[in-house]
Amino acid sequence: MRKMKRIAALGLAGIMAFGLTACGGKNVDDAASGAAENSGTQEATEPGNAAKEGGRTLVISMESVTAEADELRKDYFDKQLKAAFPNDNITIDVASDAQSLQVQVAGGSGPDLFHLNGPTDAVEYAKAERIIDLSAYADQYNWKDLFYDWAYGTSYYDGKLYSLPNSFEGMVIYYNTDVFEANGWEKPETLDELLMLCDDAQAKGIIPFSFGNSDYQGAVDWLYSTFLSCYAGPDAMKEALEGSRSWTDPQIKGGIETMVDWWQKGYIGDKKSQALTGDDMVSLFANGKAAMMIDGTWASNSLITTYPECKWDVEVMPEIHDGSGRILPLATGGCFAVNKSCKDPDFAAEVLNWIYTGNLETHIRGVVEAGFQPFPIKTIDPESFNGMNEKMLDMYQALFDGMDSGKVGYCSWTFFPSTARNYMNENTDALFLGQLGVDDYLNRVEELVKAAVADGSAPQLP
Repeated sequence: MRKMKRIAALGLAGIMAFGLTACGGKNVDDAASGAAENSGTQEATEPGNAAKEGGRTLVISMESVTAEADELRKDYFDKQLKAAFPNDNITIDVASDAQSLQVQVAGGSGPDLFHLNGPTDAVEYAKAERIIDLSAYADQYNWKDLFYDWAYGTSYYDGKLYSLPNSFEGMVIYYNTDVFEANGWEKPETLDELLMLCDDAQAKGIIPFSFGNSDYQGAVDWLYSTFLSCYAGPDAMKEALEGSRSWTDPQIKGGIETMVDWWQKGYIGDKKSQALTGDDMVSLFANGKAAMMIDGTWASNSLITTYPECKWDVEVMPEIHDGSGRILPLATGGCFAVNKSCKDPDFAAEVLNWIYTGNLETHIRGVVEAGFQPFPIKTIDPESFNGMNEKMLDMYQALFDGMDSGKVGYCSWTFFPSTARNYMNENTDALFLGQLGVDDYLNRVEELVKAAVADGSAPQLP
């Protein structure tokens, strides 16, 4: 999934309050209805056919990433869904943005089964009591044994299961191998080697790390998730997210200070990231204007399809703090939840189970052939991906190796409280620009984390 497509949305409480007075005084149902009309396009599983008499009815909302991806989804998901439930009436609603979905669901309408950007979003829906507890269905379908423990655990809020993860991903470093070969560089193994490379690149007019977030401010979470995880290490980062270690502790603070220092030196985005889009970021890297890129594993597919001539390699980030080792910041890429207003939750759970079990073979083909992200389930491993593009396979091997090593970090969209993540997404640029001090920033993050731990809204950590 391209996080670039995410729209920073209001919390559910804010959306619900907005709905009461939206559209010139319309009530919440009217506001939600209006949002539904503009939320996206509906794609019936059997276009042109009337609803089947006596069949069960379900509306599923899927994220729209690109038109091409939407068409591919029809081949690898929609057709199989129709075949699996031939006597039922299932409609795919392609959501255009997160806020429209929130307005619908807050107003008591919207799709029955829907995709969210991750567990932190699901927690907000659960806190607002707009999605259902899936715990009974988890027992019925034995979901606990299906998923990797770390991914399954992120789906809990207040001791109850509210969502299921639909993909997994990590933050990695991409190297433009043509640029490296032209300049006689080797991939850095240590912090000193990495810093020397950055200085040499700048001296030659090459941006060390491409980055841009003018079209999606929250892309900074790729950076702070990486620098915090890779500097602090898994244990210290877990303690900070659990509220037992101060965020101004040198082990935590050092990660943010390093990130800010690199940005202000021009290593990251040439100090112009607020003026560069995500597409600019990838273009600068692919066209050799930047030597490296800190990005998610999801970027591999877009590099292959959009810039087939670009030669690149991908690895886990080099050690950036003595003793931390190489760390893979890990995340789920999104999740599914069931709307509280769903009239047939049993059917929704049945379809949800089919997504992960009944369509698994086709899903794996979609990962290999179309670049979909794999489910975080135990039956999928690199050996599942026969015929995959070699670069993509290398990327997934790095992802699985990182999980196997246990040296994994915490991406904000999966493991940070939503309040803390929203604050960091909105204020990290102020750090870069010298408008906010590191201590003030981290003190506020700590307040938000501890409040979330206290009220039970902090995500479960592996």
